Formats: sequence, C-alpha cells, structure tokens
Amino acid sequence: MEFLTELGTNAPYMPYVVVLGLLLLSGFGLPIPEDIPLILAGYLAFYGYADAWVLFPLTFLAVVGADMMVFVLGRRYGHHVPKLPLMRRFLTEKRLARTEGLLHAHGGKFMFAARFLPGLRAPAIFTAGNFKIPYWKFLLYDGGAALVSVPVILGLAYYFANHLEQVRKWVANGERGVIGVILVAAVVFVGVKLVLNRRLAKVK
Repeated sequence: MEFLTELGTNAPYMPYVVVLGLLLLSGFGLPIPEDIPLILAGYLAFYGYADAWVLFPLTFLAVVGADMMVFVLGRRYGHHVPKLPLMRRFLTEKRLARTEGLLHAHGGKFMFAARFLPGLRAPAIFTAGNFKIPYWKFLLYDGGAALVSVPVILGLAYYFANHLEQVRKWVANGERGVIGVILVAAVVFVGVKLVLNRRLAKVK
C-alpha cells in the first residue's frame, strides 16, 4: 500500500493504471481475485489518491470490458484461443469442459454465478462466447452480476478503508453466500421441474 500511495502522490495517474491493469488481468483468468483491485480502488479513493467519481465508474467498465473481450475471443475464434501459449495456462481443456457442462445445464444462472467463481469466470465467459450466446444476453447476466458485486466491494472498501482485512473477509463470506443461494435456487428449480414433468406425464 505504501508503494502505491507514493505513486499516487508523485504520479497522479498511476493509481488508475494499476487498478485497471489488475482488473483486466484478473478478467483474463490470471490468479488475481477481482476483489483485490476493487478493494484497492476503494482504499485509494478514501485516502484521496484517486477521485472516486472517476475511478469507480472506470473500475466497473474495466470489469465488464475485460469480460466482453474474453467473450468476443470465444465467439470469434472458439477453441483455437486456448491453444495459444499465453492462454492455455488459464483456459485449460479441463476447465472449458467443466464450464460447457455447467452452461448447458444451467444457462443464464451459471453465467451470473460465474462472476463469483474466480477460477471458472474466464473459462465460463469464453465458453459462453463459443456457444454464440447473444451479446445482449451475456451483458444482461454478466453486467447484472457486476452491478451487484462491484459497487458492494467498492463501497465496503471505501467506508471501511481502515479495516481492509475485515473487508476481505466480508467479501469472501458474501461471495460464498451468493454461491450458496444460487445453488439452492438451482436445486429447487430442478426439483420443481422434475415434479411438474412427472405430473404432466401422468396426465398424458
């Protein structure tokens, strides 16, 4: 943090470059949890090293923009991209196969949940592009999830900048809670669908 605050003092543009760069790298599948640069953004804004009214909208655009770039790569180039040396480490065949199954089974629900799954987010978005899911549908689910996660994390980091470790715990617990709710909803949905199908079969 001291290094970044010094940069913010001597080079006012650097906090924006560092935060946006980390978000873009995270969006492409590097093992950088998205909450780290978002918490950093809240911290820098709170202490005046960056303008919150500029940084916060930029972080949201960077998050969705990185996802959109991965989505377009999947849509245009399909499984040729994971064969590239730079990408094969993050878009592994195992992860892609796993996300294909989940996307087939749960569709939009999985696209929404993928934002809270750092290890599967990039493969899920890439697979959604490869499946030629419409742009509007992708933005609806991915952008909707970002509208939930990004402002919450930024707000917590900004208002509790003196307790960043606690903020990280809150974010981690919140992500697990969201995933749990989505899983329960998926199980309930599948259960209701099975019951309805059985009743319809009996009627026929």
